[in-house]
Amino acid sequence: MIVGIGTDIVDHKLTSLFGWEKNVSIQKRIFTNLELEIFDYSNNLSFLSGRFAAKEAVLKCLGTGMQDGIALTDIEILRNQENIPVVYLSGQVKVISDSIGIIKWHLSISHSSSQSIAFAIAET
Repeated sequence: MIVGIGTDIVDHKLTSLFGWEKNVSIQKRIFTNLELEIFDYSNNLSFLSGRFAAKEAVLKCLGTGMQDGIALTDIEILRNQENIPVVYLSGQVKVISDSIGIIKWHLSISHSSSQSIAFAIAET
């Protein structure tokens, strides 16, 4: 059963303004080491913006948004063998997800030249 849906859109101008593609300190506050290992430097604003949008979409599924005790690194967006984005949770985000009974995530990330969007669905 679907228990949550979430979406988020990120403008690449904003991520560029904040210097995400060059500022390693910011990257480490938002993204896990594994996410940074698959970081696509050839299309960096799309990659970073899309992953950030996906994390926000997951939080919206949980009904929490950003709050104390939640770190964006508690949400990890990787790819499976079919190159489909996969959600992995840890920390407080996993505690919240488990308390709701979420057992499956569906995630889609898309990009245009100026924006990235993500859509998430949580199932019990």
